[in-house]
Amino acid sequence: MLKEKSQKKRKHFRLLYKLEAGLEAPMFLLSILWLIFFILELTQGLTPTQERLVIAIWVMFIVEFLLKFFLAPRKGQYIKQNWLTLLALIIPAFRAFRLLRAIRVLQVSRVASTTRFVRALTSTNRFVKEVKEAQGPKPTAEMNVGVMLAASPSADREALVAFTAHLIDDAKEEMAAATGQEWFFHLAEPEGLASDEPRQPADFLDYASLRMAEGPYDMVVVVTDVALMSRKKRAEAGLASTVCRVLVISTRRLTSTRRGSPARSLTSEAVRWNGVTLLLHLLGHVIGLSHRNVRESKLMAPFEFREERGRAQHFGKKERKVLQERTEHLPERELRGGTMLEALIFHVLMALRHPKDVLKPLLRNWAFLLPLSLPGLATAAVAPSFLLVFTAEIWDVGLNMQNQTVIIYALVSILAASFYLVRVQSLFLPRKEKRVLTEHLAVANVVIFLSVLLACIGLFFLVGALMFLIEVYIFPEGLMKTWPTLLDQPVIDWTIKLRLAAFISTVGVTTGALAGGMESKTVIQHLALFEDEP
Repeated sequence: MLKEKSQKKRKHFRLLYKLEAGLEAPMFLLSILWLIFFILELTQGLTPTQERLVIAIWVMFIVEFLLKFFLAPRKGQYIKQNWLTLLALIIPAFRAFRLLRAIRVLQVSRVASTTRFVRALTSTNRFVKEVKEAQGPKPTAEMNVGVMLAASPSADREALVAFTAHLIDDAKEEMAAATGQEWFFHLAEPEGLASDEPRQPADFLDYASLRMAEGPYDMVVVVTDVALMSRKKRAEAGLASTVCRVLVISTRRLTSTRRGSPARSLTSEAVRWNGVTLLLHLLGHVIGLSHRNVRESKLMAPFEFREERGRAQHFGKKERKVLQERTEHLPERELRGGTMLEALIFHVLMALRHPKDVLKPLLRNWAFLLPLSLPGLATAAVAPSFLLVFTAEIWDVGLNMQNQTVIIYALVSILAASFYLVRVQSLFLPRKEKRVLTEHLAVANVVIFLSVLLACIGLFFLVGALMFLIEVYIFPEGLMKTWPTLLDQPVIDWTIKLRLAAFISTVGVTTGALAGGMESKTVIQHLALFEDEP
């Protein structure tokens, strides 16, 4: 008998969980719709149709509550936990008493008349707890670093593996002593590159972010034998991204010498200790140390290859103090298998936790001017705009639109175009769907989205400026008088022309996003996720 009751309770728990999961999204949308109706009633009143819709939504909330109450194994406890929800569902029934309608108490109660909305208001701690549980437990005080090898067709893979193994063995002890945490480096099998051509660090970002999510790792180090080029088209020995926590080291720069001199070997002592110095420099930079001159720090000074190096360098006392202060925040937080809402909140929280990592690349990449580097996007936006500006119908629509309508239309279109470009071009990291999202991948995704949003805003102003100049200096004033739809139009001043330019520009941004798109490789390279100075 007890076994049957236990099985019945477990069955009810499973059904209740499935019901909550299935109804979560539609009930949340209904709560938003209910809130909209509430605002409309306070401002301008509801039509009879809208009143019926409110009653229908209210009935749906009651049905949802009754279903959950029926499936709850402990009904008394369920009522205790959801008494405010029950009260919020009962109060709207008293709207039949018109005397109480004068006191807006009952209408205010509508704000809390949905199971989802009440839970959000009264159970904030519970919701935050759910998000924290999705993130997993607090990270342990250790660093797990994934090490990738990207070998060209002409590379000596055995030598590259041996060099990288020495590199991480030499750096591990110093990082553990400087941060007070254990460091674990996980060396992966070499991945082959298609050619020996120089690469930018962003070219490795896709694969590195995938490995970071699969690990999951707190950092990823990429060691390659091809030349590494910065955004300024300058060959570098190594570059790092504090946003993504990805480091790229090129052995080509470490082994290259002056013309006429033989190249250095990966097994030479000078290459080994310079490589360790470079790795420690990049790790310190990613953790939070700033660049110094040679007198202040041997490790954090701009990296230069020195033949006389015969041992690993060490962080100074002040640098170790800074590293140890940041120890608590070094291990990556993770979101494991969260819902879309939890993923959104996780991205926002991680961005707020690292505001500098978000702002720095936005200030460096000049995303506002990114459309100038993407001819496909700009052409798809400008070409139809040139046709629209000479069309009578577009003038008729634009002239009769209100300023408020144009502004809302522009804002919604730009946001929608940004989301569309990011999703269609698979710009979010990792580009392949993974159930684990690390802290700095979330920060990088925020930077990517804000950069694309700024690019769409820049495209809007670019197209709008072109249309306004055409309207002012090129468009014949007398032509509009010959169009039948514009015969009764009064004098068209510059404000009307500005509104029309904004309207046409919004259409151009939409067509640019739909038809032109973005070259994902070009976009990532222009986002300045990696800093130029090693």
